[in-house]
Amino acid sequence: MMMLLLVAPADPTATNAGAPAETTRPAASSDRAERTTQAADFFEGGRYVEAALEFEALRRDYPDEPSLLFNAAASRDAAGHFAHAVAYVREYLARTDIGPDDRKQGEEQLAEAVRKVTAVTVTVTLPLEGPQTVSVVARHVSKSPADLRPELSFPLTNPRQPLKLELDPGAWVVRVEGSGYQPAEQQVAVGSAPLAISLRPELAPVARPEPPQARMVPPKVVKDTARGVYIGGGAVAAVGLGLIGGGVGMIHGQRVKTCDDPTLADCRRRFANAFVVRNVGATLLGAGAGLAASALVWRANDARQRMIAWSALAAVGGVGVILGEVLAVRGPIPFSRDNTDPEATLAGWPEHWREHRHSVLPALGATVRGLGVGLLAGAVTGLIVQRKHLGPGGARAIRVDPSAGPGHTGIVLSGKF
Repeated sequence: MMMLLLVAPADPTATNAGAPAETTRPAASSDRAERTTQAADFFEGGRYVEAALEFEALRRDYPDEPSLLFNAAASRDAAGHFAHAVAYVREYLARTDIGPDDRKQGEEQLAEAVRKVTAVTVTVTLPLEGPQTVSVVARHVSKSPADLRPELSFPLTNPRQPLKLELDPGAWVVRVEGSGYQPAEQQVAVGSAPLAISLRPELAPVARPEPPQARMVPPKVVKDTARGVYIGGGAVAAVGLGLIGGGVGMIHGQRVKTCDDPTLADCRRRFANAFVVRNVGATLLGAGAGLAASALVWRANDARQRMIAWSALAAVGGVGVILGEVLAVRGPIPFSRDNTDPEATLAGWPEHWREHRHSVLPALGATVRGLGVGLLAGAVTGLIVQRKHLGPGGARAIRVDPSAGPGHTGIVLSGKF
């Protein structure tokens, strides 16, 4: 006996809503009515697969209309696709919005269709550490391109209990799938005798996100910046060496070494100026060395390693500036007392010159101070250039801010080190 299409949409309040009848045309002039008419024409013309496909599409678009589900089941039954007919009718009977006559008709059609399918018991074994909710999907293996059947999906909410499928004879692929699992499937040849199969899906490998590619300062920028700092440091150091030589030459020159000024004022001034020139040269020499040392950091390929190295050099440079300033200020005190104070008495200029001609401590202090300045300048330059090309999220966010106040001036490096 062939299932018949429902006359009209099921209405739970209608007394004869489920009475089977000849196919009629929906009254509503809408897209749904036109498509339902087309599906009914396919059914009346014996084109049951096309009718089933159209009713299934209507069912997806209008899920609140139970008659579309029943008509899809009727079309599948007429096409000989009994597994789909049984699944659709069971879903239809599970609804609460169908009338008594419709339910009775569905039960009769189910009793008729269920005799044409074979029970296939599927046992699913899931890993205890994985999700315990999956779906069992049955896909018919068609022999003809015209034999179009959608997959049937059955939720498995309790994997401890086997799932009973009802499939019509033929080749089927039964598959288990679910979130967190790799699909597991088995092809079975369904006949008249009941079958039992077991499927054991495996957990899907956890997709580990690839670590973000570390951004890099362009090699040309690295090369050009390092070269510029090297050249700058070398030039500053060269100027410093020249000034040191000039200052030492002035100190040991005849105009300072042998003083013919009875008041010694001119000799004192030239002696002091000579030390100023030498100490300025020592400061520039140290600054050039500091710049060159900071440029060596550009040889490191890792941006974070460069950031750490520059931060350390900046700290060393800061200490060098402070220490050098202390030495440069306190070192010349004896010389200044004897050479600058007009009240100071000198036993003789040759003795005064021999006592203070070297004055190593001020030169050392100037060199250390210059070294600190060079290290700071090179480190800050490197951090700024690297931040410019890597952005705030580069190696690490570093801020360089000026700091000034009573009795001090400098810079503040802040960020995550």
